[in-house]
Amino acid sequence: MLRNLILTIYAVIIVIAITVLILSNHTTETGIIEIGNYALVEVESNILEPKTVKGDLVISDKTDKDVKLKDIISYVTLQNGTTIIRTNKIVAITKDKNQKNIYSLKKEDGTIENIDDSCILGAYKMTIPLAGTIITYLLSQQGFYMVVLLPAMALAVFFLTDFLLDLKKRRK
Repeated sequence: MLRNLILTIYAVIIVIAITVLILSNHTTETGIIEIGNYALVEVESNILEPKTVKGDLVISDKTDKDVKLKDIISYVTLQNGTTIIRTNKIVAITKDKNQKNIYSLKKEDGTIENIDDSCILGAYKMTIPLAGTIITYLLSQQGFYMVVLLPAMALAVFFLTDFLLDLKKRRK
């Protein structure tokens, strides 16, 4: 019974390790996880509450960039020289002097952020509650060590000890 439980835990650890490997191989330099035509984005604020809250994972369709007023989008922006990935609702669309669309998005502090078409990752498709926080933790070095490596090593020690005890019993 205990052996079956431990084997199940070991299988779960392997699935998590494979998932982390796949996600890390699909992460761009800017931190966007792109799988096929979809971008996976962790929600950074509660501005779209109750639809999404901080820590949720938003899946955005990268092929859907024909957005309109009140659409929810994921986009890339710069803040203090650092690339930030956000998800927000378009509150206004205007044209610049070259007749290109400028999208206005209301930030959590009440200010307006303006972006153009080149910043849009894609349109909102769905939310997975808390998955953003979990994936971010698993992709961190500490998360990988705590959730995958350390338990796998503990199970390896358990199996080695169990094997050596069985070997000792057979010799007697």
